Order: sequence, then structure tokens, then C-alpha cells
Amino acid sequence: MHLPRPSRFHLAAFSGVVLLVALALYYGLDGVTQAFAEVGWGIALVVIVRFGQVAFSGVAWQAVLLAPTAWWVCPLLRWVREAINVLLPVAQVGGDIVGARLLARQGVKGPVAAASVLADLLVQVSTQLVFSLLGLGLFLVSTGDGETALWLGASLLLFAFGVIGFFVLQRWGGIGWVERRIVAAATKNGWSVPGGIVGLADSLAATHRAPGRLAVAAAIHMGIWIFGALEVWIVLAFLGHPIGFAEALVIESLSHAARGALFIVPGGVGVQEAAIVAIAAAYGLPPQLALAVGLVKRVPDLVLGIPGLAIWQALEFGRLRPVPVHQGPER
Repeated sequence: MHLPRPSRFHLAAFSGVVLLVALALYYGLDGVTQAFAEVGWGIALVVIVRFGQVAFSGVAWQAVLLAPTAWWVCPLLRWVREAINVLLPVAQVGGDIVGARLLARQGVKGPVAAASVLADLLVQVSTQLVFSLLGLGLFLVSTGDGETALWLGASLLLFAFGVIGFFVLQRWGGIGWVERRIVAAATKNGWSVPGGIVGLADSLAATHRAPGRLAVAAAIHMGIWIFGALEVWIVLAFLGHPIGFAEALVIESLSHAARGALFIVPGGVGVQEAAIVAIAAAYGLPPQLALAVGLVKRVPDLVLGIPGLAIWQALEFGRLRPVPVHQGPER
């Protein structure tokens, strides 16, 4: 029997799981699980914080969408996007591709839907870069740990190159070049052209000509990143090791930077936890507690992710019906 060859995403996912298990075993599985259990009902608060982040991420997506939709569509589809990105063995953009397709099925033109996802992603990663730079600055001021800062800075530099490349791709004709090549290849080989391709570059250019919308989305995303630091703050408060919100922001921002730099690892499994352990050590936090923080932050991935996947399947099979929208001129 011929078995399918594992993809690079499956291999990255496996490597991340191995890293996470190795961390737990190295620092003592009993201590980590005991710390995890001590968080208690604080885990519910972390889930609530994450739900707020996802919901407002949908609002930010709605801000850059140049088409009318029901108020709940983008928050619901953002939920699906996040669920796929954190739970399935795909790079952390697989859910965004699905989100664009599902948005098109809700009555939005394919190129407009795809352009909104690309613009939303650009705003998201750009504000994440600013958030991470803020965290790195606070880390240097509060700890003076140059060795750890160098490691964190290297991850941040890698992430920054990715953000800059994504920006150049969107603003200087890269999307148009890709669109033309896909259309030419499809025409030459008699393939059907994906619905969101033809007109994508024009739709994306129209989105970038609405700086007010992009600014609103950026403000929302920046608020979401800062709000997310409550997850770390809550967990450590329940563990009896309270830290200031600035320190929680440092741990949150720089662990996300490491995760973003190694985006090929699905859900950043292992990467996020290793970063939290390294950063928290600079603040004198025991590695067992730091690893417990990382594991508690995985709980919302499951609690919100599993229903998100169920919603995805309901949408795919038509159990959640599209809401017809009036397709007037793009705003």
C-alpha cells in the first residue's frame, strides 16, 4: 500500500509537538500539570479574553471589506479562520483562504472577498510588528538582558522581513503579476480560473485607496493585541505569581513574534511555549509556570476552535444559509 508523502506542514506540525513534549518532560511534567490545574476557573477568563479578540478581529475585517454584509458575517467567518489556522495541519494562513471563499459564498464578489482578507492580514501583521517592537523595547528597559534580547530580536527581524515582503507584494504590483500568471496558465491549459482571481489586483488596489478604513482596522487590531496580554496577566495572577501588565505585554508580544517568524508551524505549537519560557525566565518566573501559561493559552484554541470547525462544516454543507446582500457599487 502506498502511503502519501508527508507535506512540509505535517512535518512542521510534528516537530512542534515534539518540541512541546520535550519541554514538558525536561522541566517536569508533574510540575507543569500541577501549575496548569492551579489556574482553575481563571482558564474561563482566558477563553473570554480570546473570544473578544476573535470577535473584534472580525470587526476589523469588516472595516476593510468594500461590500455590504450582515453584521455577524465577518466575526463568524473570522472565528472559522482562526479555528482552521490553530487546529489543522496547515500553515497559519490556511484558514484565511477558506475565509475568503466562504465570504464569497455569502454574496460578496470573489475578488472583493479575497482582497479584503489580504488587506486584513496586512493590517494584522503590521500592527503585530509594532506591538512586538513595543514589547522588545519594554523588555530591554525592564531587564537589560542583552543575550535574550538578541535572540528575540533575530526572531523579530525575520518576522519583519516577512511583513515588508507582504507589504511590497500588495502595494507594488505583486498580486497583479500573480493574477496574470494564473490566468495565462489556466487559459493555456484549459483550466477553470478560480473565482477570486480575476479582478483581485484591482479590488486590492481599491481597498488600499481607502486609508480611513485601513486606519480603523489598524486601531482595532492594535487594541486587540494589547488586550490579549490579559491572558498572560490572568494566568500568572491565578498561579500566585502576579506581574505587571507591562511584563505581561512583553511576554505576549514577543511570543507572538516568535510564532509569526515560524508561521510554517501550524498553530505555532511548541514555538510559542518555548518563547514564553525563555522570555518569562528574564522576569524570574520558574519554567514550569511559564510552560503552564503557554498550555493554558492553548485551551481557547480548543474551546473556540472545535465549534469553529463545526461552523465551517455547517457553512460548507449549507446548514448555515448565505444571507443575500445588495451588490451595489463598492464603497
